[in-house]
Amino acid sequence: MSINYQVGDTLPRFKHTATPFQLFRYSAVTWNPHRIHFDEPYARQEGHAGVVLHSHLRAALALRCVTEALGPGWRVAKVAYRLRKPVYAPTTLAYTARVTHVEGDSMTLELAEEHPSGEVGFEGTVRVSRTEGDNTGGLGASTPEESA
Repeated sequence: MSINYQVGDTLPRFKHTATPFQLFRYSAVTWNPHRIHFDEPYARQEGHAGVVLHSHLRAALALRCVTEALGPGWRVAKVAYRLRKPVYAPTTLAYTARVTHVEGDSMTLELAEEHPSGEVGFEGTVRVSRTEGDNTGGLGASTPEESA
């Protein structure tokens, strides 16, 4: 089974607006009590410009760019990422994914998080594989717009 992606193809850009309320909720569901993620006065006291987005939330948003564009016929096999700079809520971030390698029913994509200033705050790679029984391949699975 072959796939219809080529090196250089890009998935639709995924935008997300992160809010302090979302960070509070994410801290609660992940049992992360670090106050820099939900207490703005404390975060500023610690030297931050506001409440700090969680690294794992940022990774999940980058992966959402891939999973929403490819659809249920694909699975994430491996992820690696690096944070280049902190992000403070509220902000709107854009996530991109570009195909860098295709082999059989798997491909590797380069991930990036773009800040409103145009700077890259997160970079990584993800390896995805087609699940059995799906041979649709192509960029038409869905086109993520804005998520709140």
